[in-house]
Amino acid sequence: MTAALAFLLECAAVAAAVGGLASLAMAALLGTWPRRLAQPALRADGAFVLGTLPAILALAVVAAAAAPSLSALLGWSRDHCGSHGHHLHLCLLHSSGVRPVLAVVGAIALAAFTFRAGGLLWRVFHTRSRLTALEALGSLRPGPFPVVVVPGSPRLCHAAGVLHRRVLLSGRLEEVLTPQELRGVLAHEEAHLRRRDPLASLLLCVSGLFVPPPLARGFLATYQLAAEQACDAEALRIVGDGTVVAEALVKMAALQRGIREATAVPAFGKLALETRVRALLDGEALQSSASRALLLGVGAAVAVLTLALLHTAFLHHAVETALHFVS
Repeated sequence: MTAALAFLLECAAVAAAVGGLASLAMAALLGTWPRRLAQPALRADGAFVLGTLPAILALAVVAAAAAPSLSALLGWSRDHCGSHGHHLHLCLLHSSGVRPVLAVVGAIALAAFTFRAGGLLWRVFHTRSRLTALEALGSLRPGPFPVVVVPGSPRLCHAAGVLHRRVLLSGRLEEVLTPQELRGVLAHEEAHLRRRDPLASLLLCVSGLFVPPPLARGFLATYQLAAEQACDAEALRIVGDGTVVAEALVKMAALQRGIREATAVPAFGKLALETRVRALLDGEALQSSASRALLLGVGAAVAVLTLALLHTAFLHHAVETALHFVS
């Protein structure tokens, strides 16, 4: 039991340290080169990759450091601990005992992770229940993606769904927006669904569990702003007039003032209104392009995990040595 507890706390401490340090490095990068990219879709791709890398690195390092012990426990390899008795063991079989520093760091990291993960799960299930209730009141309209038209005040305009992608729209928006403005609004929300922004936002929230909350919020906010501008660019391409989309943004922002988000993707007029309106009025500032965030994120995860597993012995020894000196 003591060995298992020490192993768990040490792994939690390693994940917290790697995630924290990596997030600081990624945040520094996020403040430089992604902002210089002309296309908002590329900025969103960069923000997604940088936002998920700290979690990927933390999991990869912990997996590589724990692999020799787990492999020996399962009988897949020989016990290697006898070859380096001069420092702490990150091992289920030969624990060096619970070190106070690592125990405190690991316990805090586990408690914070559990608390934040619980909060994220609650938000996900709460959002799902709200969407289900709204959809029960609405009716479906045909389109590239299902459009659920919901009765009530003209405030609702959301792209929703990680797997079952659809648009939720207030039926009374037709009374507030011109046909061209409504076309631009729908084009914007459909662009979110083609880009799979709800899924990307959820993955960023999950990755944010491994980094300090302020940095997690920064990665998500940067991605969402770039994604909103990328969808504005798609609406501009379809409507052909940035002024029309900008006017729809201003109208929707006034209608949505003070209401809570219904999904992981911000409502059409809720985020960075002034920045987006300025970009829309300057037609050359927005260029439409496809999202590669998820593809790049999967590629980065596979590459990092492969490298970690190929260098398991080195990472295991390096982590044990580092833990020995800091504890």
